[in-house]
Amino acid sequence: MRKLKQFFGIIIFIALTVNMAYSQDKTSKKLKKDKSEIEEPYLFTGGSLWLGFGSYTFVDVNIVFGTQLTERLSMGLSGKYQYFNDKRSLSGNFETSVYGGSIFSQFAVIEDFRNLLKVKGHSGIIAHFEYEFLNTKYNYIYFNDTDTNKDRYWLHNILIGGGYFQQMSKKAKSYIIILWNVNQTVDNPYTYPQIRIGFTIAI
Repeated sequence: MRKLKQFFGIIIFIALTVNMAYSQDKTSKKLKKDKSEIEEPYLFTGGSLWLGFGSYTFVDVNIVFGTQLTERLSMGLSGKYQYFNDKRSLSGNFETSVYGGSIFSQFAVIEDFRNLLKVKGHSGIIAHFEYEFLNTKYNYIYFNDTDTNKDRYWLHNILIGGGYFQQMSKKAKSYIIILWNVNQTVDNPYTYPQIRIGFTIAI
């Protein structure tokens, strides 16, 4: 009976020791992550802005809002507005707007290059999938073409691609991605692939 009590005592001691070691290791990892990253899931916002002025005026505003579900997977919504004004048009001053939005998802194929290479800073490779809907006009790029009786209409684009991201601080990331349209139609005036450069900030 005494040996049995000693045996159970040893088992309980080992269990408590392992549990304490596991808790300390988990806490250490969490503290280490908290110094450089934010615990998932979290919300983020961001986007990009492009401007051009002169005889050809171009404004492109893209606002992003989403959630980082896991260390690798994020999902979100974006809103887009573009304004064009071309004074070079043969038919006179031409201006129009494009507006719409999208639903997107990103997956970190390489979550952190530091796990593979001796590099400084947190960076990686992402895959990107997006469903985009834009309200546009046929001749907003083909300025000298007539509308051929076309009013404003919706484009439905399915964009896939990937790119590179860089953790700039604990809350901020920058990215550059290249996207192809797998649903391009003859009414789509955009050229592909598209290159997007932007940033996100955790909130």
